[in-house]
Order: sequence, then C-alpha cells, then structure tokens
Amino acid sequence: MAGVLGFTEDDLRGAADVRSFERGLGYLSQVGDLRIEGTRVTATVLGSDAYEVRLEYGTSGLHGDCSCPFGVEGNFCKHCVAAGLVALKASSSASPHSQAAPAQRPGRQLVVSWLSSLTKDELAAELLELLDEDAELGSRFELKAAAQQVDTATLGNAVRDLIYVDGYIDWDEAAAYAANVRRAVGAIGELIDVGAADEAVAIAFDAIGWLTEACAAVDDSSGFIGEVAAELLAVHLSACQAAPPDPVSLAIGLADLVLNDDYGFAPEVEQYAALLGEEGMATIREEVAAMYRMHPDNFRARHMMEAILKAEGDVDALIAHYAAHLDDHGWQHFAIVRELDAVGRAAEAISWAERGARELARPDGRLVEYLAGRYAAAGRGEDLLSLRRVRFQAERNLAGYQALRAAATSAGTWETERGKALAQLRADAADTYRYWGGPVLIDALIDDGDLAAAWSAAPEAASDAQWIRLADASVSERPAEALAVYRTVIERLATNTGDEIYRQIANHLLSARACHEALGTLNEFRQYLEWLRLVQKRKRNLMKILDQNGLR
Repeated sequence: MAGVLGFTEDDLRGAADVRSFERGLGYLSQVGDLRIEGTRVTATVLGSDAYEVRLEYGTSGLHGDCSCPFGVEGNFCKHCVAAGLVALKASSSASPHSQAAPAQRPGRQLVVSWLSSLTKDELAAELLELLDEDAELGSRFELKAAAQQVDTATLGNAVRDLIYVDGYIDWDEAAAYAANVRRAVGAIGELIDVGAADEAVAIAFDAIGWLTEACAAVDDSSGFIGEVAAELLAVHLSACQAAPPDPVSLAIGLADLVLNDDYGFAPEVEQYAALLGEEGMATIREEVAAMYRMHPDNFRARHMMEAILKAEGDVDALIAHYAAHLDDHGWQHFAIVRELDAVGRAAEAISWAERGARELARPDGRLVEYLAGRYAAAGRGEDLLSLRRVRFQAERNLAGYQALRAAATSAGTWETERGKALAQLRADAADTYRYWGGPVLIDALIDDGDLAAAWSAAPEAASDAQWIRLADASVSERPAEALAVYRTVIERLATNTGDEIYRQIANHLLSARACHEALGTLNEFRQYLEWLRLVQKRKRNLMKILDQNGLR
C-alpha cells in the first residue's frame, strides 16, 4: 500500500537488487530517527556503523542515498530498503498515530498544555535541565544565545570549535562534520539578522580559512563538505552586502583566499564586484599580478590573471598570457583561436589553429574541428583532406576514419583513400593489445556498411562489444549469423545477476526475435524463450523485466 508516501513495497523491490532487498528485511529493527516529510524519508540505520539514509519519490521513480560504502557507489542498498519498509509501515492506515503531524499527536498536545502551565522560571529550569542532558542541543542554544546577544567572542570560539578538526575525518564521518559546519553557518546568518553584519563578516571570513585548513584532514568523497562550503561562502557574501567592508581590505582578503585555495572553496570574485568597485578590483589585480610574477606556473594565479585580463578586454595581453603557457594538448592554442575569432581576427585565428595541428601530436579535437570548418567554408578541399589524412594517421579511431571519409568523398577520392586507410587498420588489427575496445577495423567496416568484410575480419579481431554491434547491423541482411551472436551473449549473461544484466538480456532477446522473424522461425524462438524462462525462473527481477518487454 502506497499510503501518503507515493511509493510501495514493489517500488522498493524494483529499486534494489534481490540480495539487497532480502538483506534489508533483517535491518528493520535497526532503523531509527525516522522522519517522513511528504515524499521524502530520512532515517539512521545501524549496521557496522550508523548510516544516514534518504529516500525520495518523484515522477522519475524512487531514489535512495545512503552513507554506507555500497550506497555511496550509487546503489539502492539494504539500509535504503529497511528505511523504506519501516516508513511504509509507519505511514500505513494501520498506524494512524505515526501518520499524524507532530503538532497533531496527542502526546505533543499534552506537552504543549503542560508547558503553557509553567511559570517563566519553571520553564527556564526545565529547559536548562534538558540542555545539560543533551550536549548537541545545548551547543545549538549557546550559538543562538551568542548570536542574539551579539557576543562575538563566544560565537567566534563556538564557530571555530565546530569547524576545527582534531585528527582525521573519514568519509563516513563527513556528513556529521558537515552538519556541524552548517550549524556554524546558521549562527553567522543569525548574527546578520540581528543587525551585527560587521561582526558576521569577520567571523565568516575566519570560518572560510578554518574550513580550508580542515579539508586537509577530511575525506569528502561524498561531497558533503563541498555543499556546506558553498553555504559558508554565501553567508560571507550576504554579510558583506549587509555591511560593506573597506574595498581595499576586502580585496586583499579575497585575493588571499583565492590564491591559497587548494580545495575549490574560494569565493567567486565576480560576485563581489559591486562591493569592490574600481579601487578594490585594482587591488586584487595588484595582488594577483605580484603572485603571478613570482610564480608564473601557479595555477590559481594564472587563472585569476586570465579572468582579470578578460574583464579588462585586452585581447593582445590575454593572448600573450595564453601563449606563455602553451601545452601539449592544444588547450591554450584553442583559447587563443577563440579569443581572436571573437574579435574578427580570423586570419590570425587560423594561423594559430594550423600551428597547433601541425606541432602537436594529439591536438585538442575542438582545435582540429575549428580548422576543418574554416577550410570547408573557404572551399579549401585539398587542405581539409590533408588535415583529415594527417590526423587519421596520428590517431586511428572511428571518428578520424569518418572525418577522412567525408573529406575524401567530397573530393571524389574516397575509393583510393579508403584502400589506404583500411590497409593501415588491418595492420593495426594484428596488434590485439592496441585497442581495448577492439581494433578500429571492425567498427570502420560496419560504419561503411561493408558487413561481409566485417564478418570476415571479426573472428580474428572483434571484441565482445563489436560482435554485438555487428549483429545489430546485420539483423535484416544476415539474420542467421546475428542470431548466433545473440544466443552466445544471452547464455553468457544469464550466468550473472543484476537488473542491468537482465535489461541487456531482454534487449538481446528482442533482437534475437527479430532475427527469427527474418528467418521465418518464430516457433523456434518461442521454444527457446520458454526454456530460458524455465531455467532462470528463480530470478524474479529477470522475469519481471522480460514481462515488461513482452517476452512472455
């Protein structure tokens, strides 16, 4: 029963693999801190550690996140299953008490009535006793009190304590650490709200520095710290907007953060442009230029210098900046080409593109395509063909073969070019370890539509993926050969489990059925499918996926 959640037990079965669902049944008693908000469920599930689970249901289906190792890899794990099943039980009509909103529960109403009967002193005493028993709650109230009373010394110390790291924080502890940083961010925000934005600016700036230092001791594989760092930067900007600092001081602080950022948490200077003004921006330029002069290979200084030159609109200075850092991939060449092209200096842009294509062993594909486009637009067919020929010889892949074919076809010389290209690809095919995905020869022949040649070459060269691509291309023209491939692949896949495997099996069965239709042997396919379903009947998810694809 879906209840108010919008998902069912069947949805949980569909989201998890069979093993995860079955193992989730053993964790129902381990689910705690369950919260249901609309179509979102959060919970803590105890396993070898306390894992944080979040489930959401929407138009795209049921999705789950868990902080356990299996869940971090993107899988719908046993902890997600357990949380989902407990949530379904809690939200079912058989448990009306659990469905009620907190303010509507009878127990909550009793608490409200009791609290209303207490005097101010009695209420304070009850609250203080509660804070003594709950350290985390006490810390939250201390932060709130310090913000409300603008006790910046206490608040600053509390923020530092929340962010400071003593030891190493592993990936499974990162979520809890991020929650502490988020509490610090909230306290700074409250300081702004009570009119103490000046003080909030200073504390937020220090907090950014503390978080940057802490990141050296935090495994943020799950991205929790990155998210809360963005919130911290946002509250710093809000504080600056509420109480604009001295532009020069702000510029020096921002430049220091940007130039010493090792974790991608630096502020975006552009967001502070209105606060910095001309004086502040000039100061940042001086700081960055000084760092760049001392350390021209420092990535952050280079990046900031590039941003400043772009903002100033000095194209020649920007090109000189790029030219001072040319790389083996042509990224800087392409940046120069793009800037020159944008200001109408096409001849210079083409010259830089030609230089990159000529001098680099593996130039950026965008650089090559820019040059090819310019040659084509100018009717320089021979230059275009020469470019494609050189690039194909340097990097023999399917894309290069296709580009060579297009240029040679346009020039009316494809027959000659194809013979030379295929001869080279056949020689490459002899080196079976050259191509992880199989020799380019097979894919080139398939792409040409030369299926006879592809089938002839496949036994000695084709990878598993190429066999499937060849079969897919041959269903109507060579159905018997294609069918043999599908049967082999299906039987190999059937020894494994997992919904992705099952979907592959279904797709190959559909292709096999198309082959039988072309051969006029559908009865044989029905018998094969019946046999396959019989021997695989224990795989319920496979049966479900086959049914969904009309493979009954």
